Amino acid sequence: MEHILHGPVIPKHILDSKTNLSQYFIRTLSEHGDKVAMVDVHDNTKITFNDILNTSLNVARWLKYECGIQKSDVVGLFIENTVWYSTLVLAVWHVGGICALYNPLYNNQELKHVLNICKPKMMICSRMGINLVQKVSKEINYLKYVCPIEIAINLKTIQEKSSFVPIEYDNNHTSIILCSSGTTGLPKGVELTHRNLYLMNNILQYLNSFIVKTDIMNGLVPMFHGYGLLVMCLSMALGSKVIVFKYFEENLFLKSIDDHKITVLFAVPPLMVYLSKTPLVNKYSLSSLRIIYSGAAPLSHEVELEVIKKIGKGKPLIVEQGYGMTELSILATCHVHTENSQHPVPPGTIGNLLLGMSAKVIDLETGKTLGAYKSGEICFKGPMVMKGYYGNPKETSNTIDEDGWLHTGDVGYYDKNLNFFIVDRIKELIKYKGYQVAPAELESLLLTHPDIEDAAVIGLPNKEAGELPMAFIVKVQGSKLKENDVINFMNKLVSSQKRLRGGVQFVDSIPKNPSGKILRRNLRNQINQSKL
Repeated sequence: MEHILHGPVIPKHILDSKTNLSQYFIRTLSEHGDKVAMVDVHDNTKITFNDILNTSLNVARWLKYECGIQKSDVVGLFIENTVWYSTLVLAVWHVGGICALYNPLYNNQELKHVLNICKPKMMICSRMGINLVQKVSKEINYLKYVCPIEIAINLKTIQEKSSFVPIEYDNNHTSIILCSSGTTGLPKGVELTHRNLYLMNNILQYLNSFIVKTDIMNGLVPMFHGYGLLVMCLSMALGSKVIVFKYFEENLFLKSIDDHKITVLFAVPPLMVYLSKTPLVNKYSLSSLRIIYSGAAPLSHEVELEVIKKIGKGKPLIVEQGYGMTELSILATCHVHTENSQHPVPPGTIGNLLLGMSAKVIDLETGKTLGAYKSGEICFKGPMVMKGYYGNPKETSNTIDEDGWLHTGDVGYYDKNLNFFIVDRIKELIKYKGYQVAPAELESLLLTHPDIEDAAVIGLPNKEAGELPMAFIVKVQGSKLKENDVINFMNKLVSSQKRLRGGVQFVDSIPKNPSGKILRRNLRNQINQSKL
């Protein structure tokens, strides 16, 4: 077929490997030994790669023999970032289990929905979330154990030398389930296999220009998110140290770069906007930083240049974007720097195709493949495409077509040097500070209010946050409902990133097409016209 693009070939020894992630990380962690792997920036707790390995085997023994966790059982993690996060994930893999990662900020309704997707047998929780999980567990019958993290990670599991032998299984076995929202609104469970993540880690290691073992990485991105999972796996694979943050605090964040000599910063656009504006950067050297990777949402070239100017302070600093989706094992394009690179990296690009990935850009109306500089929906194919949405074949087939192409819902193009660019997206998801917010979910909640007849939610463009959820409301006739009434109503029902920070606008009707689909573009135009 014309206009099908292909990334470099994956080396045969990587592509054909049958190694699962338990076996793979046992080998790499052993190689890194007593080198420090994780540092808690808040209390300076340090653990080595040997600590991760030994403790993960002890936790695995506990999971198998004391909790009865068997192959294919789902174990959920409901915890904030911690130096022991990767240890818990790895322990589940040692027993052949499937690890489900959840946002510890979910409320009751949100947590119950995502638990019902894959029905975990066990949940390991932090102090912050255990009461909520225990409350929800009383409403469902499949969750057998709710365990505080202190039970799993204790002096015995940390200090006692392990003799546990992980079970054997095929690398096509499901390794992880990550929550993702699709065009229909509510979160779905993205199912990635051991092979998916094994290939991703080995490809990035093979490139040897992404992260190297001497790097010190910032661990601020949430570990329950695919982006954070990638950071954890890269650390265990490459032997790079991670400075772990439970939460963001301005001075602590900037000071940590100098104190720990951080060389690689993983960021999202709101953090980049902050770095481009805050005068606090002048209090610190930040000279150790060599590269900043920005992901989860598009980053403007203007912000990119301002960060280089303020953070680099005249010294070499690289800022790069990549493109990925949870459904693509996190990453599909990135910048590959080699001695043979002949073309300069143009501003705003998300890079070239990763090894093993194929791509095409298709016309939004006809589905015909397009050539260079022509915008359309970007589709990917390759061994890093997800296994599917867990227990949801209908949504899987809506996203991956019969020929194996994953339709991203994002609009973009590529240039003559095969650099990709994102210009828009088809999907209706709102991107607030890197979080995905589904309008359909918010609309369904709004419609439960007795004074709301109809509702639509869109993303209001915002330079700092990306987009702010904004609601259009049709009031029941005679209602005296006010904007604050709607905002307060929603604040009680949703987690922080889903709040209506873009405000509420009352309208006479919601524009829809003949099939009942909300015409969000009309609503966006209505906002733009009102600001002229």
